Amino acid sequence: MKFTEFNLSDTLLAGLRDVQFNEPTPIQEKSIPIVTAGKDLIATAQTGTGKTGAFIIPIMERVLQSERKGVKALIVSPTRELASQIDEQIFAIGYHAGITSATVIGGSDFSVQAKALKAGVDIIVATPGRLIDQNKVVNIDFENLEYLVLDEADRMLDMGFLPDIKKIISWLPDKRQTLLFSATMPNEIQRLASTIMKDPESVDIERSKPSTLVEQRAYRLKSDQKIPLVKKIFKDLTWDSCIIFTSTKKGTDELQRLLKREGIKAESIHGDRSQDERNRALDNFRNGNVPVIVATDVLARGIDIKGVSIIINYDVPHNSDDYIHRIGRTGRYDKSGIAITFVTRRDNKKFESIQRIKGNTLNTIDVPGNFGEKSEFSWQNGFSSSGSGTQTQKRQKRSSSKESSDKKDTSSDTKRTTKRAKTRPGSDSNSGKGSEQKRGTNKENKQEAVQKKQSKEKEDKQKKQTQSRSRNDGRDKESGKSQEKSGSRGRQNNGSQKSSQENVTLPPIIEKAVERNKRARKPSKGVWGVIKSLIPKFTK
Repeated sequence: MKFTEFNLSDTLLAGLRDVQFNEPTPIQEKSIPIVTAGKDLIATAQTGTGKTGAFIIPIMERVLQSERKGVKALIVSPTRELASQIDEQIFAIGYHAGITSATVIGGSDFSVQAKALKAGVDIIVATPGRLIDQNKVVNIDFENLEYLVLDEADRMLDMGFLPDIKKIISWLPDKRQTLLFSATMPNEIQRLASTIMKDPESVDIERSKPSTLVEQRAYRLKSDQKIPLVKKIFKDLTWDSCIIFTSTKKGTDELQRLLKREGIKAESIHGDRSQDERNRALDNFRNGNVPVIVATDVLARGIDIKGVSIIINYDVPHNSDDYIHRIGRTGRYDKSGIAITFVTRRDNKKFESIQRIKGNTLNTIDVPGNFGEKSEFSWQNGFSSSGSGTQTQKRQKRSSSKESSDKKDTSSDTKRTTKRAKTRPGSDSNSGKGSEQKRGTNKENKQEAVQKKQSKEKEDKQKKQTQSRSRNDGRDKESGKSQEKSGSRGRQNNGSQKSSQENVTLPPIIEKAVERNKRARKPSKGVWGVIKSLIPKFTK
């Protein structure tokens, strides 16, 4: 079916072509004929089904066909963002027709709104609180009003606007056409409808059913695991934009600051923000300047943001209807999307109502208790068995390589120590064999040669003994250091080094030389020293 089949005005059809509305959605196809016929309507449809077009298109057509005096239509919306969006569509579609409208919402300039109301417009789009405030000042003339639209009626009920709505209705003419659009139909809304509507027609489109284009996952975790998991989801997935929903205004601002500290560009939006701040945040998000927006349920209903890749319920919604509205921000216009919900232990009761949604395909995953910043995560494969298995393997590899390195160091130190020990006189069998061969050679020498060279040998032996001891001391110290590194023998003090030296068995020829050295006098300087050296020393 085409919009041309509704017998709309040419100027209105031109506006529809401008916004590329070619074929009506199911809710539009069923609602437009009822509204243009002048009947009251109760329409139930989920977010993202084209509800706004279902009432503004036929209302603008009726306005064009009527005598345009005063305010012809009043559209009441629960949030400023939704009201602004409705006004934008009225301007775009009604541009060629010359349809005029004004938004009366909180957070915007009060005097500018008052001037627009005094000047006169065809359609007023308002939030309940600001409309009541403006009427106190301007005393809006609703005498010529013919159409009343209550958009997202169940949401206005949840936000406590029901008394304000009843007050606003009391200002309006009884003879009017009333249109009520809602995602759900609580008993309070049904009772309201029965008192303000006359024989309404009903349209029910896909009531309370999540879109099949949205992949839904729920992660059961601890509160301190939420930020690490958000970061890993962002890192693992290919995405363009993300809306993160929280339950409180304070939580929204805190989460935005946390994300910015982690290097993630994010804006926040909630009821306490000024309208300029909210508009700026939405514009930055829509334009792609900021990829993440953190929001309360103010963004859950009716806000048309195209191409949202991921929805994250950082806090579990209060009921299943809110859940459907939140995840309805993605998977729109035949595009797939991802909806993720974080569930802590205290959220179990609320989460049960979400699990009971008829036809819902929700995959629930348990997050390991030791999951954290350094843990491994994959969107396809989930979590590693230990929560940080790869890190554990890396640590084991580092430990084994370190042990291998220590063994190599110990082996090299041992080799160096053994080599040094072989060079010490009398430290092993090779040294003893060399001494025996040398001693055998000395025996074969003549006694006369030994006596003639005895004095010279004394001096040589003394020098060698001194040098040998100094070398041994240095090597013992180096050996002690290498033993400390290898961990094989521990530290050695000076006393243990001395005892090891005393236990060394010297060759017989060296022992004789030592004995002779003890009996010899130490040389003195000058002539007296020569004489003294010739006098034998008498020992006790």
